[in-house]
Amino acid sequence: MEATSIRKRFAFTPTQKKVLFALASMVGLRMLGLFLVLPVFTLYGLQFTSSKFLVGFAFGAYGLTMAILQIPLGRLSDRIGRRKVLLLGMTLFSVGSILCAIPGWFPHSWQIWELIAARLVQGGGAIISVAFATVADYIEPERRSTAMAILGIPIGLSFAVGIIGGPILAGWFGTAFLFWLTGFLGFATDVLLVRYLRDEAPERPEPAPFSEVFSSPRLVAYAVGGFLINFFMTTFFFYFPLIVSGQHHLKMNDYYMLLLPMMVISGITMFGFSQGADHGWARPLATLAFFLFIPSFTLLFSPARLGMNPQRLLPVFLAGTLFYIGFTGLEPILPSLVSKASPGTAYGTALGIYNTAQFLGSTVGASVAGALANSSRDVTLFTMIAAAAVGFLMMAATPPPTPKEAEKSVVP
Repeated sequence: MEATSIRKRFAFTPTQKKVLFALASMVGLRMLGLFLVLPVFTLYGLQFTSSKFLVGFAFGAYGLTMAILQIPLGRLSDRIGRRKVLLLGMTLFSVGSILCAIPGWFPHSWQIWELIAARLVQGGGAIISVAFATVADYIEPERRSTAMAILGIPIGLSFAVGIIGGPILAGWFGTAFLFWLTGFLGFATDVLLVRYLRDEAPERPEPAPFSEVFSSPRLVAYAVGGFLINFFMTTFFFYFPLIVSGQHHLKMNDYYMLLLPMMVISGITMFGFSQGADHGWARPLATLAFFLFIPSFTLLFSPARLGMNPQRLLPVFLAGTLFYIGFTGLEPILPSLVSKASPGTAYGTALGIYNTAQFLGSTVGASVAGALANSSRDVTLFTMIAAAAVGFLMMAATPPPTPKEAEKSVVP
């Protein structure tokens, strides 16, 4: 019986499989481009300025335009169809990536500002909400967490390949090479979209009004959750290279020794989280994921508080492992909850609001990390623990969508 249940859960129709393949390929290649530069961006930015705040802002700048455009592009996709919007977003992302590779072509006083401008253009590829909305168009509510997790497979693989391979490639060819590669990978996704995703604007009623989306306490809570997980992500990766290279003298080429086992562990737990969410455990699992950020940041910034030696790499490894388990657990759960709680005529709008909050979290997290870089670690730790506590309490207090609400989210 259990084997039959599992087969049914993964028994997507041929059309659903093609859609999932196209979206997974697009999202995977796009995220690979971002993850390649994630562990080395801080050191790259410091080549162009001595201001850690400006480097932090450049780090998170792409999230600013991502946040601004998520709702308009999600809303636009509700009206004209998903593929056109996906192609537009990926083209902007690719152009911005190539611009990120060339700040050295400008006078030194302009370089950091060119990098910031390029990251803002890169953020124009604000298509994550449109991709998740496309999943919601084709996949039934009871299987959306599984479908989101299938999209999470290439994200997880690109996370592992990018986080591990990025520092190695940067050590061999320079960090600018990563941005050139990112740009060409982005253009490759346009080819996949044209080939595998149909150009159609499915018949839909008029999109639900913004007021209907914004008035939902659940959707607001999930949006705050999205803000927090990206806030944590950019903070973690702003400090990671500073700690492992500056404090522990680990070369970029050797980052993989820490990151690879973290990725393997979180890849396993991600599917456990998504399967548990599909069986009705979304809220307790999301609550647990937010709780894990508390010991994670404690181990990263002040391991002595937990009785561990700050001169050793083990606390950093444990911090990263707990961080990845929480982060990869929340990534499929929260968008699935948004799609189930949103009106069936406004998937793109609701997921646009969620992703707007998520990418604002990227911008704010990187900027806050840069601003706090010269403060004591205790101040940074307190900030992270307070934010994690907000996420924990909010998820504990927010009930998941009821089965009737999930049924109403289906487009007739």
